[in-house]
Amino acid sequence: MNFQNKITILLPVLVLLSGCYDRTDQTLSPPENARRVTVAVKVPDGITLLPMQMLYRSERCKTKSYNSSNEAYEIRGYNGFKQAFSSEGSNGIRQQRIAIDGGGPCQWQLNSLRVSFTLPPSSLLVKGKNVIETNYIFDFDDYGLSDGYGTGRAKEINGNINLNTIFFPMLINHLDNDVDLALFGGDTEYEQWRRRFRLKNTQNIYIEPVVHFNKVVVLNPPEIRPGNLTATYPDGSREEIPHISPDYEKLLSMK
Repeated sequence: MNFQNKITILLPVLVLLSGCYDRTDQTLSPPENARRVTVAVKVPDGITLLPMQMLYRSERCKTKSYNSSNEAYEIRGYNGFKQAFSSEGSNGIRQQRIAIDGGGPCQWQLNSLRVSFTLPPSSLLVKGKNVIETNYIFDFDDYGLSDGYGTGRAKEINGNINLNTIFFPMLINHLDNDVDLALFGGDTEYEQWRRRFRLKNTQNIYIEPVVHFNKVVVLNPPEIRPGNLTATYPDGSREEIPHISPDYEKLLSMK
């Protein structure tokens, strides 16, 4: 998915009136006493940290949309962009300090952040594969970013948050011979492994992913359809799995 300078957002709409959006003043000018949040990521070797995606919303600067009956109605204005993290520090930590109160003529308020990383093209695992980004989403208001990032539903968190997720490379072979490469950190349908959070009173977010590059799990499609996928684990053991998520606890026991 190509985000360029805008973010895919979740809105109860079908069409946005681009003319209204284009006239919206998207200037951010946080006041001196603005609430802020610091996002820090300890980037492991062999991983590329992508620019952080930010979404602000405005009650003051509205825009219009249409529902399925082609009836226009107002929604909060939105302002989405991306921003690179700081240069890597001595401990491999990169960070960014973000204003929750964005200010400006529209009095922008931070709605959501998305932190993403991926395997670089230079990685030996990447050659000939479709690489899927790994994402964390942090909501400071109602849902803004879509659910299509593989993070699961939001968990409620009050206060600062410290995340240490263990990932395993996962190769997903398709019937058309395409191969996807993802970093698997547990089935995010389950609460304990979700990577989306609804935050309250949060000033610091710290993320420290750990990637076991030499522990690869491979998923193969069924030889006879319909059927289950077969997961082959780093120790050579195999099992059928009903969905696209292998046994994370089993992988953790092999780390």
